[in-house]
Amino acid sequence: MRAKTPLELAALATAAVPGLQIAGLRPPSDEVLSVTGVIDTAGNRWTVTCPHDTVGGLDLDAESGVLARLAKATDAKRIPFDVPRIHGTTLTPQGDRVIVHQDLGGRTMEESDFDDPHVLPASLGRALAALHNLPEVIYTGIHLPSYTATECRDRHLALLDEAAAQVLIPANLWNRWEAALDDVALWRFAPAPIHGDLQGNSVVVDGGAVRAMTGFSSAHVGDPAQDVSWVLAQASDTFLDRFREAYSRERTATDLQLFTRAQLLSELAIIRWLVHGLHAEERSIIAEAREMLTDLSSDL
Repeated sequence: MRAKTPLELAALATAAVPGLQIAGLRPPSDEVLSVTGVIDTAGNRWTVTCPHDTVGGLDLDAESGVLARLAKATDAKRIPFDVPRIHGTTLTPQGDRVIVHQDLGGRTMEESDFDDPHVLPASLGRALAALHNLPEVIYTGIHLPSYTATECRDRHLALLDEAAAQVLIPANLWNRWEAALDDVALWRFAPAPIHGDLQGNSVVVDGGAVRAMTGFSSAHVGDPAQDVSWVLAQASDTFLDRFREAYSRERTATDLQLFTRAQLLSELAIIRWLVHGLHAEERSIIAEAREMLTDLSSDL
């Protein structure tokens, strides 16, 4: 799918929100989404989003439903962050979804934020713990996917087997991952509502703290370690220590192996990237993933 220009997104926004009169545009951003900001005649700021690739994501109704439920959780002070409040949706002529919501303020997280040992790590820890503390029904009530601990493990195993059938996995990595996937104790956890695809552009920060989260198109009930693995892969040691302390203090469920699984999943992210490249027949992605496997094998 071709990325949408800011003018195209602005036109789609007027179709999604009847009566919206646009007075100006703000710079677009993001590599996997067409995103632009618009300003209406009253000075209100809006964000218009259109994913480049919706394969494997939630459909428009499901994503709107999860955002509506999370917004209610925010208003009830069950989670300490906001989410996009959708004011309108539409489809492009090609059938791709377009979502319009009022601007959340702040800015998205940057790589340098993971070197900040002060407010942000504790804020992020509390935010993720609160999300994972929500009852499963907040997702399952609108028919989002739900996986048991065993099913989570089996999905990782299937992905690893698929990659190994086409690419040689270094022996030390294969043995390490196979042992972890066979370790029954590692996979004893209570599934929880998770974000499912955390990355810098899905966490909005303001004043050094988490203000909002976006990008819930992969939301499901599953392994909380999947969300934590993103933090673990990015953070400095000090950041991670403070994040872990805050997360563990706020989390209501006991999960003794959470951070061990998160380490495993951060490594298996290379396999997910490799399989994505294989499915897309993108030689550059496959080559990059193979190089990452070699580097990780050497580091271990």
